Amino acid sequence: MNQHPETSTDDVTQDLPSRLAAIEDRPLEERAALYVREHDGLQGHLEGGDVPRASRS
Repeated sequence: MNQHPETSTDDVTQDLPSRLAAIEDRPLEERAALYVREHDGLQGHLEGGDVPRASRS
């Protein structure tokens, strides 16, 4: 996911439904990690990358 400041939220979310559908088509074992990656990308874009994230254990 592109996290450049010049990228609008509309650009980032435009193909979100198709990305989520593609995740749903994956085997169950892979979905959680793919959803986390999608979430992190969206969160990074919305926060502008200026908020440090807590490390995951």
